[in-house]
Amino acid sequence: IFINGVKFLVKKNVSILECCKLLGYTIPRFCYHSSLSVAGNCRMCLIELTGSEKPVVSCLTEIDAFMKIWLNTPLVKKARENVVETLLINHPLDCPICDQAGECDLQDQSKIFGIDRSRHFFSKTPSEDKYCGPLIKTIMTRCIHCTRCVRFCDEIAGISYFGTLNRGGSTEIGTYLEKVFISEISSNVVDLCPVGALTFKTQAFKERPWELKILNSIDTTDSLGS
Repeated sequence: IFINGVKFLVKKNVSILECCKLLGYTIPRFCYHSSLSVAGNCRMCLIELTGSEKPVVSCLTEIDAFMKIWLNTPLVKKARENVVETLLINHPLDCPICDQAGECDLQDQSKIFGIDRSRHFFSKTPSEDKYCGPLIKTIMTRCIHCTRCVRFCDEIAGISYFGTLNRGGSTEIGTYLEKVFISEISSNVVDLCPVGALTFKTQAFKERPWELKILNSIDTTDSLGS
């Protein structure tokens, strides 16, 4: 295959996003996660493919022989700007008070791939916060509907807790029935959330990410050795 005009020899049955990741090329994404199934609904990972009239979703498209991929063309940059602008339409300006600030994917990608203005002048669509138990704090107006939490519950936790409600501009993540998220690994869903929609209740407004130190350790409170 050819990426930005450079020839590479790669294996079959790999998506364009995974292939570029292995080769050292960065493609922005929100919904994709290596431990979850591929949803392809955020449309942030769009790339240009020779022979295709429209941008292609790289996390869903498998590589093919002699495929010519372009990652930074004007078409791709404009598509990413439009996606970021669309995600920010209903996203509140909570960055100064958000616990995710400093490690937020939407913050980072808005600065790198977004634009410095908004054409949206309507009222934002509100979403009701959900009660998930004593550990998970929800502020659903920040949700960008990447469905990482939905796939985590179904595929890893083994509990059909979160799900998508409604359609189009009225889409929101909900629990169908009001109940507590009961699972040994329920709090791990907070680390999967790319924005500040899911945060820790126990750590709310206590510290910022840049004030913390990363240490390798083993969790002694569960039987999984995580």
